[in-house]
Amino acid sequence: MNWRLWIAALSCAFTIRNFLFALLLVLLCLAPESFRPSPAVEVGLARRFSVLQWEVVNVPAKWMNLAYGLLRGRRLDRAQRLEVVDEYMEATRLARRQERMLEGLAARSGALSPGSGGRERVEAARAHLRQLASSRDKLRPLAEEIVEAELDGLLSDAGFGSRFGLLFPPVDLRFEDPPTVLNTSRRDHIEVVEQALLAPRLPALERDRIERELLDKYDYSALVDDLAGLSTYPTFVSDQAPLRSVLRTAAHEWLHAYLFFRPLGWNWRRSPEMFSLNETVAELAGNELGDALFARMGGDLTIGASRYAPRHERDSFFTAEMRETRRQVDALLEDGMVEEAEEYMKERWWRLRLGGYWLRKLNQAYFAFRGRYAEGPASVSPIGPQVRAMRDAHRDTASFVKTVERVSTYREFLDLLERMGVRAPSTDEPSGG
Repeated sequence: MNWRLWIAALSCAFTIRNFLFALLLVLLCLAPESFRPSPAVEVGLARRFSVLQWEVVNVPAKWMNLAYGLLRGRRLDRAQRLEVVDEYMEATRLARRQERMLEGLAARSGALSPGSGGRERVEAARAHLRQLASSRDKLRPLAEEIVEAELDGLLSDAGFGSRFGLLFPPVDLRFEDPPTVLNTSRRDHIEVVEQALLAPRLPALERDRIERELLDKYDYSALVDDLAGLSTYPTFVSDQAPLRSVLRTAAHEWLHAYLFFRPLGWNWRRSPEMFSLNETVAELAGNELGDALFARMGGDLTIGASRYAPRHERDSFFTAEMRETRRQVDALLEDGMVEEAEEYMKERWWRLRLGGYWLRKLNQAYFAFRGRYAEGPASVSPIGPQVRAMRDAHRDTASFVKTVERVSTYREFLDLLERMGVRAPSTDEPSGG
């Protein structure tokens, strides 16, 4: 065994990224919301997701996997490394398909008569799933390291590196199902009251129970929703989507880590507008960087291109329906007609379901959470068009991000738009770009 290679790999593992992780972990531990009792925490306690516990378990394993990946990766050329990512994504897809098939078998086996072989088929399916999961898990550390290296190189080339060629913060990600998020809103006004992270892949019945308990005990509208990523360090990145979407999420979550050290990120909790501004900047820039990374890694951006267009462009009907619903709900709530607003949302929910749009729930918490993402159909905020107009005024992604990263308030952002002479369309006007 070549101990010099091991020492070199370990020294690479303990880089500035781990110093940054330690810093963020301290901030996490000191965050007051970690200790604040609240309705969402109380109701979701049995299913609560602890970021601290996740960091303690995963970061040491990540260091060792990184060291192993560096050693193994040195034996592969770039083409072979990119093949590893493709193999990992295929293994993930097969494992997920097997999981869904197993769920169906398990559901049907209970209705089968003894001796029909249902239980044996379930056990065989479970054994096959274990094999697929084992193959996927063996590939994961190296696939993570390869995507990190590719994204690091892209970001440096795009202009996000320092004058000394260093990228801060370094890219560090984990392919894993992110936790779900419990959102609560007042019933008489659409506003996020609080959020709590819950276990990944929470079953629908458990989500319903938690939401119903918050309504019954606290008169809160609640929604347990899914996340594609989470800006911990390493960042959570779901691997359940196609590679292009996965790379968009990886870039999006890195941008949140990057903005954490800039005024725009420092002030993301300052107001709902600042939250939306942060998310919209990360979404627009993350999609561009993710697409560039996909092409850099050999992907074809013309395949399924319409699928990756902004939602308002690829599905104008759904966007129009959701925004009309939001405006009517706001008007009803402003007049104090809470029950009428909720009945209206149920009617609209059925209309969308019959039209083929699967929404698990449509309530005040849905609009409070989804509406903060200004590019989404649930938002009637002017921030989406404003940020898109700001992006169109810049030659590249990095210059756009470095312009808006300096704002500390939404007012400052509006003043910046005015100084630059940038006019944004309203949410009712078609946006360019």
